[in-house]
Amino acid sequence: METYKTAVVGDIATCLPFRAMGVEAVIAEETENLCEAVDRLIKSREYGAIFVAENIAERLSEIIESALYKPLPSIILIPTVTGSLGKGRNVIRETMKRAAGRDIMGEED
Repeated sequence: METYKTAVVGDIATCLPFRAMGVEAVIAEETENLCEAVDRLIKSREYGAIFVAENIAERLSEIIESALYKPLPSIILIPTVTGSLGKGRNVIRETMKRAAGRDIMGEED
């Protein structure tokens, strides 16, 4: 069984707790080309999960969209220390709607 690494992408306040646990962190404020850095993580095939802070996800929308439907790595949108924007929940909801053919999360429009 293969072992994969985990990474986190976000602002410094979101990334530091992950980094303290040994998770590779791509800190937006410290990374010159964020899109290239995340693309490298995805293409390396070393990562099983990449957590992306919701407030950074919009800047990475094309990369995230292309990776969302691949088996690996799993791209998981997470809230920042200031709270959730609801983007992670929306991604899960839309994925579940596609899989089930209807909104099974009980939030019909």
